Amino acid sequence: MHGGSGINYGVIEIFRNIRKELTYLELIHRIDKETSGILMLAKKRSILKIMHEKLRNKTIHKEYLALLHGHWNKKNTTINLPLLKKKGINQKKKVCIHKNGKSAITKFKVRQYFYNTTLISIVPITGRTHQIRVHTSQFGHPIIFDQKYGNHKIEKKIINKKNNRLLLHAYKILFFHPKNNKKIFITAPLDDQFKNLLKIFSKKK
Repeated sequence: MHGGSGINYGVIEIFRNIRKELTYLELIHRIDKETSGILMLAKKRSILKIMHEKLRNKTIHKEYLALLHGHWNKKNTTINLPLLKKKGINQKKKVCIHKNGKSAITKFKVRQYFYNTTLISIVPITGRTHQIRVHTSQFGHPIIFDQKYGNHKIEKKIINKKNNRLLLHAYKILFFHPKNNKKIFITAPLDDQFKNLLKIFSKKK
């Protein structure tokens, strides 16, 4: 989202450069850099404050689509496991399930089973770092091509390096506009690469 850690420009720097006529532009929320889909920005500080309050009050509904390894159990509709940030051996931050972590709740609904994968709809009730990725990995069904929490041994046998993007997509968002209270419903269709990989994994046997 921001420049740093070897990246010269993040989304916010790029948009500030594109929209130079705007005196104010800030991210309303974040998504992981490997994740595709919807991202919202605010052009006024007053709007940003209201939207942040909506996020805290959980009145912004966000839905993701992901392709997982294996077959997710349909009975696992709600995962409530606390998350804690830790530094790994290489000093890179990683999130893990830990009793001393912050509350993290995620809802899941199976969309379609393939031979050895699951297309799933995901609604994060809380917004912790890497929440979806850690919760799916904890149950043995990491998101395909997750470089941090995934199953690399299987993936090396499946597909080439050119198509190794994280198969997690911010698909829908629903909220009431902070100025006129009008219901806003946004969807972002899957990109071609995600759709092509879905076709590949749906045929894998």
